[in-house]
Amino acid sequence: MLNKLKALCVVAALVFAFILSGPTSASAATDKGIQIRNNVTINIDGETIQINDPILSKADYLLLPMRALYEAIGASVDWNKEKDNTATAYRNGKVINLTIDSMTALVDGQEVAMDVAPLIYKERTYMPLRFVTENLDGNVSWDPATQTVTILLDGSSEKPQEDPYILHVNNKRIVMEDPIVTKQSRSYIPADYLSDYLDDSAGNWLPDKSFELQIAGMSFVFKDGSKNVLINNEPVTIEEQPFIQKGKMYVPITFVVNTLGGNLRYISEKREMYIYVYRYMYTSEFLEKSFGSTSYPQPVPSARLEGERDLMISDNPENLTHSLLPKSNATLAQYHVTPTSATNKHRVFGWHLNKLGEAVNIGITIENTSSSESIKVSSSKGITQMSGNNWVGHDIGLSIADATLNGKLKRSDSTGIVIAPGETKVIETFELFPDYVVGFLHDIDIQAVNGGSPDYMIRTVLTKSNSDLTKIKTDAVAIDEYAKHPRGAWPSATILAELPAYTVDSSEVGYNLSNGRTDHLQTTENSLSQINGALGNPGHFGMNYKVSIPLVNDTGEKKTIKLKLTGRGGLYSGAVKFNGKVYLVPSLRTSSEYVEFEYKMKGSSDKIELELMHAGGVNLPVAIYVETK
Repeated sequence: MLNKLKALCVVAALVFAFILSGPTSASAATDKGIQIRNNVTINIDGETIQINDPILSKADYLLLPMRALYEAIGASVDWNKEKDNTATAYRNGKVINLTIDSMTALVDGQEVAMDVAPLIYKERTYMPLRFVTENLDGNVSWDPATQTVTILLDGSSEKPQEDPYILHVNNKRIVMEDPIVTKQSRSYIPADYLSDYLDDSAGNWLPDKSFELQIAGMSFVFKDGSKNVLINNEPVTIEEQPFIQKGKMYVPITFVVNTLGGNLRYISEKREMYIYVYRYMYTSEFLEKSFGSTSYPQPVPSARLEGERDLMISDNPENLTHSLLPKSNATLAQYHVTPTSATNKHRVFGWHLNKLGEAVNIGITIENTSSSESIKVSSSKGITQMSGNNWVGHDIGLSIADATLNGKLKRSDSTGIVIAPGETKVIETFELFPDYVVGFLHDIDIQAVNGGSPDYMIRTVLTKSNSDLTKIKTDAVAIDEYAKHPRGAWPSATILAELPAYTVDSSEVGYNLSNGRTDHLQTTENSLSQINGALGNPGHFGMNYKVSIPLVNDTGEKKTIKLKLTGRGGLYSGAVKFNGKVYLVPSLRTSSEYVEFEYKMKGSSDKIELELMHAGGVNLPVAIYVETK
């Protein structure tokens, strides 16, 4: 009995190995889409197994003769040919029933869909390997060069540990207990990963064994093997086929995400999937992209820093490598604050890519360097986004810009803490995985407890060895001169620019919102923090950019003004507040793509107010054009 069951595990293992190997290379074709596979070697726990009957493939799935394999791997099986052509296998307390030509199996009494049915070929019974692999223990690897399947049965000390599948749902990182399944270039995941990790979502089985997935007021009903889906009780026919595997409903994830509004990326070689559902990820709507050329813009004629909140940038070194950070602990950026007022407002903006090959902890700390005055964090709020995706402008930069302009920064647990003289405390901390990017924007208000003159140091720090972040008080590491990303501190996190007055019916005019005269506002030289080097912030990362456009209308007629925003000097995306409402700007190519607004003038004079935040990525971010419609 044990011998027969051992073979069933091989059957399982072989299917997975075959899938990894890609399409079959058949030596002979038979009827019903069945092909014969020659020159396949099967190795079980170091022993090569001889199978005298042909090995088959159908629809790119391997099938092996039941009896030879069951005996080889020690599986126990009962075969009932006379009654219903069903093989009942037993192993480790599991019972699996497979029926010839049936696409449905019974696993411990529960119906489970199969990708290919068992079949009889030349009076031999054949079983699909992948299905058995997914329902019985065993580990398989495939060597396409030698056409060898290597199987390690459960209990083998040599059984390798495969990397888990990682799912990111709106930047929540989930180590999956189930695989991501790809069929015919379509990806499927269990529906409960959506219902469990998206707010206002739920999932439940219905009496007819279909599965209802409810997300933000929308209802999806999926049935095993059916291309017909109910969306809010309306039938929709889709290209994919949901299926049940190990008691879970696997749903076509691209279809779900597209229906909800969002995007998806699956990096199969890393086993990582990124899902973004816009209604959860962003507060604001995307503007529609338009296409067409724009003229060369003029420099902004006047711009100045505004506001009490200063800005500290931690973006160099952007690529965190062992050559730049040779020690276990490091300070990435620092800013020594010696204010004169009792309450001081700061913004810390950071952007770093972990190329160290190991997970690290990064944090924002404050050291009270005063000898007498305690300080209190009266307000601490921000947003931190991490991604292993290369769409960082979208899933990190846009999220930060959207939250900032909408006033949606989240309150931090560090709000209200008191830091005594000589004491250091952590304001925010997070774990950054290898090859992940982190972007963060944090607004911190500090006040003197006793009304004296505070004196303190703000740092962004990193540890490779899980050290206490409050103990890291070294000077900032040296600037990476080969990657000109900004680092430093400047007196304000807001730039105010007023454009020249535009008279209706005059020619279109365009202004570059970040070049020429505005660049002197945040340079290397005027940084408030110079320890181990500084680099300017010409792209105004982490800053609010406020623009006002005076309008003149002497015609006595009602006029509509049209505004265009377009990228300058590189791919642009960001957020813009117009008429009190925030919109997201999709990625725009330089001078060939733009978004636009319309503004109805009120009276003979008026003013358009805009507020922008760039999603990062370029030094000359955006230009604005004004014309009469």
